[in-house]
Amino acid sequence: MPFFKKKNTESFINGSLDFKQLVDATHFLENHPDAVYTLNLEGQIVSYNQKLSLLLGYGGKKLHHQHFSEFITSAEAKRIAPLKQRALTGETVHFTAEVTHHDGHLLTMNVTNIPIYQNHVIIGVYGIARDITQHVQLRLQHTRLSAKEQLTASLPGLAFLEYETKQDRLALSAHFASLLDLSQHRLASLDYGEFLLEIHPEDRSRFKTFLTLLRTGEPAVSGSFRMNQTRDYTQDVTCQGLRSEDGNQELFSFLFQAVAKPAAEHGSDRAIQPEEIRKLSLYDEVTGLPNRTLFLEEVEHLIRTGHPFTILSIDFNQLHQINEQIGYDIGDQWLRQTSHYLAEKLPDLYCARLAGDHYAALSTEPFDEVALKETCLHLLTLNTMRFQIEGYELAAELAIGLSPFQHDETTATELLHTANRALSRAKLKIQPSYEFYTSQLDLEIYRRHQLEQSLRNAIQQDELFLEYQPKVDIWSGQILACEALIRWDHPEWGRIPPQDFIPLSEEGHCYLPIGEWVLDTVCQTIQSLLQQQSPVVPLSINLSSKQLLHRDFVDTVRTCLHRYHVPARYLQLELQENALLHESEFVKETLQQLHQLGIELILDGYGSGVSSLSSLRSYPISSLKLDRSFVARLEEDDRPVPLIKSIVYLAKEFQLSVVAEGIETLHQLDQFRDLECHAVQGYLFSRPVGIEALRPLLKQGVLQPVESLKKSPKKPLPSLHGLISITRLNGKDVNVGASPILITRSTNRSVHFYASIRLPVDHQIELSLQLMDIVHPKTLIEPLAVTELDNGLFHYSADYKIRAQSGQIMKALETSEQLKLDEFFLLS
Repeated sequence: MPFFKKKNTESFINGSLDFKQLVDATHFLENHPDAVYTLNLEGQIVSYNQKLSLLLGYGGKKLHHQHFSEFITSAEAKRIAPLKQRALTGETVHFTAEVTHHDGHLLTMNVTNIPIYQNHVIIGVYGIARDITQHVQLRLQHTRLSAKEQLTASLPGLAFLEYETKQDRLALSAHFASLLDLSQHRLASLDYGEFLLEIHPEDRSRFKTFLTLLRTGEPAVSGSFRMNQTRDYTQDVTCQGLRSEDGNQELFSFLFQAVAKPAAEHGSDRAIQPEEIRKLSLYDEVTGLPNRTLFLEEVEHLIRTGHPFTILSIDFNQLHQINEQIGYDIGDQWLRQTSHYLAEKLPDLYCARLAGDHYAALSTEPFDEVALKETCLHLLTLNTMRFQIEGYELAAELAIGLSPFQHDETTATELLHTANRALSRAKLKIQPSYEFYTSQLDLEIYRRHQLEQSLRNAIQQDELFLEYQPKVDIWSGQILACEALIRWDHPEWGRIPPQDFIPLSEEGHCYLPIGEWVLDTVCQTIQSLLQQQSPVVPLSINLSSKQLLHRDFVDTVRTCLHRYHVPARYLQLELQENALLHESEFVKETLQQLHQLGIELILDGYGSGVSSLSSLRSYPISSLKLDRSFVARLEEDDRPVPLIKSIVYLAKEFQLSVVAEGIETLHQLDQFRDLECHAVQGYLFSRPVGIEALRPLLKQGVLQPVESLKKSPKKPLPSLHGLISITRLNGKDVNVGASPILITRSTNRSVHFYASIRLPVDHQIELSLQLMDIVHPKTLIEPLAVTELDNGLFHYSADYKIRAQSGQIMKALETSEQLKLDEFFLLS
């Protein structure tokens, strides 16, 4: 039966709104705007719609049984052959191809090949082709304009203009913004008629004459104009122009250069006074606020005099994104508005701009936690505002960290650093908030404080170790590589996950020795596997973005590989997306050198930042790991699906593989198979394991999916709101604040509860339990077991130290409300 039937205009074909019930797709395919066809296993065209005939310029049935290679060059056929083969092995492939039209001119097409199954056997491929020739030409023109702009970037006042008359399309280089006093946003929307308005009315006819002369054969034109409507056309420019043809397109190119005003017109020169020099060096140019240097001077003065004060570190968290996505002129206005509102909200505080839209303020009153909390809550109302800037409606994500002066030996820099650390913790909350730098706030902060003190000695005490989690082929389960995950076995707090101590290592500046220890340990592991002739796959390690900024990092990697005789192909480096956001030339050079060593580079957590796939083309990245949040969001609804599909599609276009991380269920596996990811990593195939457990897995080679992680309860549970605090740890009395828990069950011997913090149940630990809104004696418990759930929470069972105290909790549970677990911890 032919894939396409002759179009029948005399009768209607029964259709359906449901694809699954669509019996005859002929009408749909014949009228599809793209070329659709089928190829057999030999590569011959079997069926096709009319669009393919029109696209290639062949009438009738001339394409029938023609081999696809007849329409492309031999070099193109060689390039495409592996892609066709991938389609014949069950993969949907997307690629771009240069195709020859019947009259000889070249077309650029985006092509998709999809395997055709019949009785579970592939018999050929479906093909979909779209002509993108014009799009590619426009992209080349944009690239050409960008290249011209780069060539002249060092020449002040020089700007390019290109005008296509047929499409009435105007392209202006970025330097026109300063030449005409326009924002980049306004410049991008400027059309030809609006550009003429920027030329003095008396000079416009001369510019139009330039176009006429060029169109009638004049090789080049030159002259001068008065421009800049904002400044009443007082900007003198020189102009040179020429005409060219690109296919059937007529293109006019003009070079404009500002004419410098004589010095006399700028007013008389005068020497800058010393007080002006000091102001320029100590005050921010954009906001007029004191800068970081002056702020630290003020703090040092308060420390010397012993005056009480508290530092507020305040971050609006939006400037980088505004600069990247809208423009730096809007960013400057954002700074002016945020600094204005900051001064308005904090009239009695000394405010300064540190960097970006990160500010600091000094409260010189004696420490009053209640008053400071009120100040923070008042300031956080700015998060509900919408800042109106040139038609854009912008919102802040304000967070605040506070650090009080404790009258001990400390410096201004150290105090500001502690305020910034409190700020970092405030940002980790579900909604940006405020946080004090103090170990007495709650149990979790106390735990972080203890970990921070111990981290510097963790390597020397041999407390760090590595586990390895396989990355597997999404269809076959074959182990492709393994990620090395650092773990910390703390003598008091037990096993510490990396998300709890890696941020502390960066705050405490001990990330370098830890990073070098990981690199050294991984290279030793690879050497051991090679020497024992075990199967070996690449092992990947996670890089801190700060590691890339150290000049000797490449030498460190090279030396370590050489020391253990490890081929570079067995080492992979995973870097976070934020490492690339600033487009540092030094980072680019570092990554290129690592790539030249033969090391594969992987971008981890992709989709959590603002970098685009196109910007990644300037980096030697070979693979993307989707951010874990995609997996969690897909469990709730299908809204992330189009975004993931577009990431996977573009990644394939750039020859990047895509790994889905955090896969824990068969349903999630099927979802990412449908989304055409290449590989997965998660508990469904393997938990992170030690090196001894990894060896048999590598020998096995292929892993089977098994659901193993305990699922969190989704139904409402009998629930008591409570608080827990540590009273004794390893025989020592501890006095800290409390953290929220949800109590769901109790017997006369034990109590069961959920918490968001992992406690060291295998150590001597005593907890104090307090019910919310119920007055009762302090209840002491000892945790016996902990289970990690798939949503990151922990389920505990604990024994009562005094069993008689269980009655109060059992009685309260009988009349407790029903509450969903996730809802409680979201509110907490």
